[in-house]
Amino acid sequence: MSNHPATAISTAATHGSDLVATAQTAGQVAAVVLIVTLAVALYLLGCLIWPFGKCRRCKGVGKFKSPFGNAYRHCGRCDGSGLRIRVGRHVINHIRATHGAGTNATSKGDRK
Repeated sequence: MSNHPATAISTAATHGSDLVATAQTAGQVAAVVLIVTLAVALYLLGCLIWPFGKCRRCKGVGKFKSPFGNAYRHCGRCDGSGLRIRVGRHVINHIRATHGAGTNATSKGDRK
């Protein structure tokens, strides 16, 4: 019979530690979410400032040298510019286009 009270005390202690573990886990999740949000915001800011990156096919050169001689041809992916639009800039352009396509019902032209 003495086993039941000891089990109840250890169960109560376990429940208290579960609460502490849950609070620590929630804090860790919040910290990770904050860090990821900050990283995405910094990346998008970088895409606003520097919208282009190097073309991945030609490595930013814009042309390919022929295997025989000194002839060159332009990269087909970047059309010889050596640049590509970064993924974050595509996201920003999409957000701007969506925002610009919206209508404002409170503008003076829409009042009746």
